[in-house]
Formats: sequence, structure tokens, C-alpha cells
Amino acid sequence: MLNLYFLGRARIEYNGKSVVENFRNKTIALICLLIINQDKYLSRERILGYLWPDSSEEAAKNNLRYNLWLIKKNIGKSESNEEFLFIDKELCGVNAEYDFQCDILDIMNFKPQQSDSIERLLKLKNMFEGEFLEGCYYNNCEDFNEVIIFQRTRLENFKVQILKRLTELYEKESKMEECLNVLEEILDIDPYDEEVALKIIILYMKIGKRGAGVLFYNSFRDRLASRLGIQPSEKLRNKFAELKQSQGSECQPQEPKVIQIQTICIKDIQYFWMADVVGKLVGQKRVMCEKVLNENMINALGYIQPAVFNDVQTEKNMEIPDVQIVNAFIHLILNICEEHKLEIFITEMENMDSVSVGVLKYLKNSGISKLSIHEH
Repeated sequence: MLNLYFLGRARIEYNGKSVVENFRNKTIALICLLIINQDKYLSRERILGYLWPDSSEEAAKNNLRYNLWLIKKNIGKSESNEEFLFIDKELCGVNAEYDFQCDILDIMNFKPQQSDSIERLLKLKNMFEGEFLEGCYYNNCEDFNEVIIFQRTRLENFKVQILKRLTELYEKESKMEECLNVLEEILDIDPYDEEVALKIIILYMKIGKRGAGVLFYNSFRDRLASRLGIQPSEKLRNKFAELKQSQGSECQPQEPKVIQIQTICIKDIQYFWMADVVGKLVGQKRVMCEKVLNENMINALGYIQPAVFNDVQTEKNMEIPDVQIVNAFIHLILNICEEHKLEIFITEMENMDSVSVGVLKYLKNSGISKLSIHEH
């Protein structure tokens, strides 16, 4: 069996063994070029134009012959005795009768049919381990480098289609938190997609997290204004007005339970106040991170506060970007304030580290009704 992987670092496995180490960079490029054009054969002349445009005709032909030989040497026949490539004096291509698996073909064959399952979509989603031919650039091969850029854009569009279909199935099965997480992944790819933003606000309304919906809208609106110089569409603004109205009119059947924590600041130790807040919240026992955060957020908070991992079995990453830590911390506070009134008392405020200062300012400006911060 032949397995080809072109997303992230290229991998080629034949009968369970890696053979990519036996290939040159141009060999991998040649295989990839033929895979992309699997429905048709390419002329040798066209392949030479892609991969050896600056070589003399004789040198280019010799290079092509040598790389075709390398492929044939390392990728043997299939169980049905078929050769991987069709080669003659004029044309080269992938043998349609050869049985193999390739990540980019699996993705490009995706069609959002009603028969899709969450399991299949997650399998496709997990194939995106990196960019197409990640880190590859071929000197003086401008036409082939344009192919790489085009395929990266094309595969990114497929990823968005897969994620959108996944959100449909999650919502159908009432898995709203999973649906929200996937929608946020889509915004990571296209941060200005107003249809996705609208869907996120609607979901926040459905699950009763209106405060989180308000914060999301404000963040999305600011992103459009600062980067594109535009305001949200009328449709999105109307939905936000509906959200605000429902937030103001919703009844409270009982007074929310109060969580009080005492925190302290230590100068020049980044995240210290945030870590202290997380540690005190986890110590309350009423706050269970795995109930309100996804695994990536738990990992991010665990990076600054190991106590998060006490009751959670998950991967402990060595290094987490600041933006993920801040995002996870804010989500934790927002989720707690959905059900509880949170009072945070801060001592030695003048010694608060710079990252925590920025986060505290954000929380104060967010207008979270159930959050009270006392400095002394």
C-alpha cells in the first residue's frame, strides 16, 4: 500500500516504510505535480517547464529520467501488479488502476453531502497538519511555485467547507460548544466572515451565553474597524441589537452564587496575577475547567498554572503563545460569570505584571455584569 502526505512536511510510505528519504526535492515535486493532475497525463515538455526551466534541454531531460527512475525504484507495484506511474516517450501520469491513499486527494474529493458523518469530517479536518508542501520553495521554478500557492488557497477553501459542514452536524446533534469551537477555527482562517460571526452570535443566544455574545460582537466589530475600516453589516447589527434586548429583558429566577477570591501581584513575573486567579478559581472546587473550556484552552492555562491539570488528563505542551493564554483566561472568566457572580480582590496592584495589566483592563472595559474587581 502506498500512502502520500503533502500537507505539512511531505511523507511518502510504501508498504508501511518511509521512502521519502530516498527522494530529492524535485522528486517529491514531480510526484506531487502528477498527483494534482491525476485525471490527465502531462507531457514531458510541460513537466520540464515546471521543474527545470533554466536547464539545457539535454540536462532537463536527464534530470526527469533520473527522477522517474528514483520513483520506480522506491515505489513498487501494487498488489494487483500495477505500476504507480504511466510513462511513455511523450507523457507521464499516475496510473488510475494503482491503489494508493493521498491526503490532498481525499480532501479535494470532499462534497458536503447529507450522508457525511462527524467522524469522517473530523478525519478530514485532522489531515490539515500544515500547509501544502510546507516550507518548500523551488528556485527559478516560478510556474511550479505558483502551483503551490494556488493549491494552498484551494485546500484552505476545502478546509473551510469541511469545517462549515461539521458545524451543521454538531448543531443538528445539539453539540453547541463543539459547534462554537469549530466556528472560531473558521474565523482563524477568514477573520472577517460575517456569516460565521452571525452564526456565533445566534449560538450564544441559543445556549444563553449572551454576555459572551456581546463580547464577541464587540471584538469582531473592532477587528473590522481597525483592519478594514468598515462597520458590521446591517444584518449583523440587527442581530446584535436583538441579543442586547434579550440580555436586558431576560429574567433571573434566583440570585447567582458568589465566588470570592483574594489575589496578589508580583512584579516582573509575567502572567503571575492571571496564574494566581486561575489557581484560586480551581481551588474553589465549584469551578471545573474541563466543563467550561476546550482542551486547547486547558493546555494554555496549564502552561501558567499547573493546578489546572490536577483533575484533567490532557497533553501538556512545552510552550504556548501569549494570545492563546490570554484568550483562554478571558473565556474562563466569561464562562464562570454566566452562572456565578465573581468578586476578585487584588492586593499590591502596583506590582501587577504587564500582560495581566492588559487583561485586567480588557475585563474592566467589557462590562461583565457579574464581575466585580476590587483593588487595595
